Formats: sequence, structure tokens, C-alpha cells
Amino acid sequence: MKALLEFSERFGNLLSRILLTALYYAVLGPFALAYQRVADPLRLRRPAKSNWTPWERPDASLKTARKQD
Repeated sequence: MKALLEFSERFGNLLSRILLTALYYAVLGPFALAYQRVADPLRLRRPAKSNWTPWERPDASLKTARKQD
């Protein structure tokens, strides 16, 4: 009886590792691939619309730049 309990415990540990590994790759794998294609955490892609406007100064010249003290 003791041998049966040891075997069932080892078999249960092995089976749980196999099932959890399969579940991990079946659920998180596709999610990670989809997220990798859609997400841009480093913001490398340029946004479609932006609030950025170029800075324009009508008196921007070398003479006015040299007057900065």
C-alpha cells in the first residue's frame, strides 16, 4: 500500500507538471505572440496623430542667437 501511495504521488507530480506546462503554452503562448505584434512599449512606431507642432520663431537668426546672454 505504501508503494502505491509513493507511486501515485510521483505520478501526480509528473502529471501536474505536464498539464501546467501544456496549459502555459496553450494559453500564454498565443497571447504573448498577439501582444508582441500589437504592442509598442518603447514607442518606436510613430503615432498616427500627434499634438506635436514644429517650433517656429520669426526672428530666429544667427545674430539673435549670439545675443543670448
